[in-house]
Amino acid sequence: MAKLKVKDCTDVIYLKAFHRFGRLTYSVDTQVSGVEISRIHAVIEHNGQDWELRDLSKNGVWLNGQRIAYNQAIHLKVDDEITFSEMHPQTFIVDSISPPKDLLIPSCNDQPDEVIPLEKYHFLPSEADPELVVFYDNEKLCWCYEHLESGRIVALTDSDNLCVANELWYLFQVEAASQEATMPIDKAHQSNLEFVFDISLDEEITELKVNHNGAALDFDVRTHHYLTALLARYKARDEAAVEEESERGWVSVSQLSKDLGISESHINIQIHRARKQFVDLVDDKSLAEKIIERKRGRVRFGGKHFTIKKGSHTEASYTGMQLAL
Repeated sequence: MAKLKVKDCTDVIYLKAFHRFGRLTYSVDTQVSGVEISRIHAVIEHNGQDWELRDLSKNGVWLNGQRIAYNQAIHLKVDDEITFSEMHPQTFIVDSISPPKDLLIPSCNDQPDEVIPLEKYHFLPSEADPELVVFYDNEKLCWCYEHLESGRIVALTDSDNLCVANELWYLFQVEAASQEATMPIDKAHQSNLEFVFDISLDEEITELKVNHNGAALDFDVRTHHYLTALLARYKARDEAAVEEESERGWVSVSQLSKDLGISESHINIQIHRARKQFVDLVDDKSLAEKIIERKRGRVRFGGKHFTIKKGSHTEASYTGMQLAL
């Protein structure tokens, strides 16, 4: 969340990974007015490790009172002062040199600390009482938000708005959507995941453990584990009857709501909580969408190998194999 402050006022400028300054309105990220300002006057760019300033102008750029060389990359540090020409009245102060990150920014940005750096999953306005969930879709390669009451999913592009608790926010995307893309998960990668559900005899408590690349991850006891375990039960039920593995375990959200005795909006919340906990522990955004898969009002558990235990009894053991022809 790198940013500049404008000296002697409260304005804040959040930096994109390649941030252009100048007077050409539709070709720059921050417009700077003045006859001495070039159409594209300067850029601040993140090189993967540091932020660098480059002068692309005719009239010069000053850093801490010294003119910098034309088109030479100059590393920036906190509290550096940047001026675009000797005549321009504004001075920009480097306030943060954190790596670039997509943001949700309140449209009435009177309180800069309310900016939300986007990563993984975000329950808004709070995780305890969410109205919607903001998440990255690795298939569409964009940020999305889902209205938990209606289940409607909306894709976001740079500067798009969303309303949360009657407050308007907009997406500030630091670079092209492809920056969030992850490598597709191959079958071998998915096969490394082994899930063990441990359900109490009264089915009031469900614990989940996952073996991932040789490491044992304890997901502890969570309410949403029972939903995931129920989806695993549907999939285990289909193993002997449905030939194609990709077709096993699908159930409508409305049926799942009836089976669990909770609303469809609560189902949506639990799906996102299950995904969020998984990606927090495994630290792989693309894997989260494979845990509980969704399409056209239906959901299923995406695990390839799992065991369901109830008390001391093994209820089901799923291998993910195709039926023999």
